[in-house]
Amino acid sequence: MVEVEIDGRKVSVQEGSMVMDAANKLDIYVPHFCYHKRLSIAANCRMCLVEIEKAPKPMPACATPVTQGMIVHTASERAKQAQKGVMEFLLINHPLDCPICDQGGECQLQDLAVGYGGSASRFAEPKRVVFHKGLGPLISAEEMTRCIHCTRCVRFGQEIAGIMELGMAGRGEHSEILSFVDKTVDSEISGNMIDLCPVGALTSKPFRYAARTWELSRRKSVSPHDSLGANLIVQVKNQRVLRVVPLENEAVNDCWISDRDRFSYEGLYAADRLLRPMLKQGGQWREVDWSDALASVANALNNVKAQHGADAIGALAAPGSTAEELFLLGRLVRALGSDNIDFRLRQSDFSADGRRAGAPHLGMPIADIDRLDRLLLIGAFLRKDHPLLAARVRHAVKRGCKVSLVQATDDELLMPVAHKAIVAPSAWVAELAQIATAVAQIKGIAAPVVGGEASERARAIADSLCTGQAAAVLLGNAAEQSPHAAQLHVWAQWIAQATGARFGVLGAGANSVGGYLVGAVPDQGGMNARVMVEQPRRAYLLWNMEPEFDTANPAATMNALAAADTVIVPVTGVTELPAGRERAPPFLTSGCIPDCSSSPPWPLPRPPVPSWPPPTSSSATGASTRSTRTAPSWTRWR
Repeated sequence: MVEVEIDGRKVSVQEGSMVMDAANKLDIYVPHFCYHKRLSIAANCRMCLVEIEKAPKPMPACATPVTQGMIVHTASERAKQAQKGVMEFLLINHPLDCPICDQGGECQLQDLAVGYGGSASRFAEPKRVVFHKGLGPLISAEEMTRCIHCTRCVRFGQEIAGIMELGMAGRGEHSEILSFVDKTVDSEISGNMIDLCPVGALTSKPFRYAARTWELSRRKSVSPHDSLGANLIVQVKNQRVLRVVPLENEAVNDCWISDRDRFSYEGLYAADRLLRPMLKQGGQWREVDWSDALASVANALNNVKAQHGADAIGALAAPGSTAEELFLLGRLVRALGSDNIDFRLRQSDFSADGRRAGAPHLGMPIADIDRLDRLLLIGAFLRKDHPLLAARVRHAVKRGCKVSLVQATDDELLMPVAHKAIVAPSAWVAELAQIATAVAQIKGIAAPVVGGEASERARAIADSLCTGQAAAVLLGNAAEQSPHAAQLHVWAQWIAQATGARFGVLGAGANSVGGYLVGAVPDQGGMNARVMVEQPRRAYLLWNMEPEFDTANPAATMNALAAADTVIVPVTGVTELPAGRERAPPFLTSGCIPDCSSSPPWPLPRPPVPSWPPPTSSSATGASTRSTRTAPSWTRWR
């Protein structure tokens, strides 16, 4: 540890820390633009100049390492003079766009100009002009003259997203931020560049000129798009969601969110979104009142129960539904006397049901992924399924983690991969068996398969896992949805236990764990999602799902729905069966618009099920649990 003094206060920090880190530890604010705690040091804005005793000139706090006994002054006359001089240079070419700039009210340059800028400019020459850049449909770069060349966006692409989509060309006053050969910015987490930009050069294109920041009310929420549960801030004006930004939580999403978390709010107000319930009668859709709609639902379900028994009723829910919704849906179905409810829509192998205790989950705190030194991913398309987890794995790789893959396609993960086993999904079980055999040979334990042979590729993966101090084996969405999912679970868990690694599952939906906790799966005697499709029911309740896209076998699902007497579909748009069906059931559809007011208390679910995997893994509840969400969790129907 090194002891330094800043503005008369002493603090001890790690050797190699910068003056900025020591100031942050003391909660002393040093003005800056290019510095960001999650990015590398650039020191090109020079706004963080401070006075250091015995130094011949002011030094940048973000790039000056601390030394024993160093004395720093952040607000001395010399430091302030240097900071004001830098601010004057930054404002020379910056346009006076504040009244029309989307960044107005939350702009770092605007805030610091008040404290460090002059009342008038001494610059009389013409300002430079930078033409707009076409970066795609999400990021607006229409006013690049505002750019102060902090390079945050460039460093984010290189260091967090894993791909350099923006760069700086030119020198001095002629420097410009631009994409390569007029390409668009297409990273799955590119929208974070908007938050990083300290001025109004990069702004949200869907939010452009929609509202001023002080007009927006803010509500905390949770991402519904994957099992990570990224923390969000939903910004609302006049009961309309206008913007979504990250809520910093180092234990979950750090300070980033994916583009689908950021921009999917536009779907809330699609032109074809339903606002009133509709009944399909005689092949025609008809809007009805809520009292009529609910009465029709009750009559239809009671008729099916009376004529065919309660077992003729089935409920399918999307794994992205909230814990409240899944709990109440299960309560409704069981009150009717049926136990046919499931949220595992894309799963095709249910052979582990009844033999597995608890809910499949990550098996470790999310933040621990950054500290892994060995990782085996099985059937995981990280960039598509869990983009923020991909960023964490990318960070772990930079710290020395060796990643091994068992995958069906050689996707570009935008990170170095130590070992790859690119085989057909039908060969994943055999590949894991070979890895297990190699692990048994290295560890000198009994092999799970007698007479099995391990390939060189399997031996390399096994050797990598066995030499790690903090290893993990994770099953991805493709493995969970495989027809051999149960076998993959068994082999992956054996490998994890034999190598001392942690074992977990990357859930397919936002509530992949919560669905188990609130009982949205069949008990003994109930039908799972696959059986409800293969053995059509007379009545279906479909919650938050589109059957033609969200199920393991869409064709069989649509056929089962077409054969049903009644289908109740609380969705956002009209769901149609394929053309040419001779007999279509009456569909009830309804639409909802979210309201971000406080949620009422909801009934407590069943007691939590025992943790899974067994206690050899971490006791964390998993990344995909949303039952303790702080989000606006109640949906009001209009």
